[in-house]
Amino acid sequence: VCSSDLSEQAQLRAIQGILEHVAQYDGVNLDLEGLGLTQRGDALNAVRERFTAFVRRLDQSLPAGKTLTLTLHAPNSQYRGYDYAALGALADRIIIMAYDYGPVPEPLDRVIEAVRLALAAVPADRLVLGVSLPHETEASLPAKIGVAKRYGLEGIALWRLGLVSDAVWATIDRMTDAR
Repeated sequence: VCSSDLSEQAQLRAIQGILEHVAQYDGVNLDLEGLGLTQRGDALNAVRERFTAFVRRLDQSLPAGKTLTLTLHAPNSQYRGYDYAALGALADRIIIMAYDYGPVPEPLDRVIEAVRLALAAVPADRLVLGVSLPHETEASLPAKIGVAKRYGLEGIALWRLGLVSDAVWATIDRMTDAR
């Protein structure tokens, strides 16, 4: 058995496991992180193609009416294993994990760059800006929410809710009510 066969078998097992539980949910949020960190050239293209094939197979297997959301590293991250154009054609929604750039709060220019790169491949109404709340402050968060609004994204997705202060929640409430 070659490694590609094992990969194929693993994909089929993963899809079967998802399908066993999807009936009780509106859809699937697939969050497979870390793809493409060390690969370059043909090896990187192979990672992208395998992941896209897996997503295509999952999408085709989902029952009618079930949504497919992909939570992906930002296109300007160090993880390059995601073909935003191909994946955007398959998914109902993509959450851009525009964080973990190093400095905190997350650099606004990097977040804007991530959104612009994603928009080059996926329509704004299918993109959601992922925000890591522990990396943000009451002062930095409005700018991140503002990016999602300015570029017409579907919304924001918040990571690590249990680590959020009351002041940050108040900021979120104030910013999202203004939409």
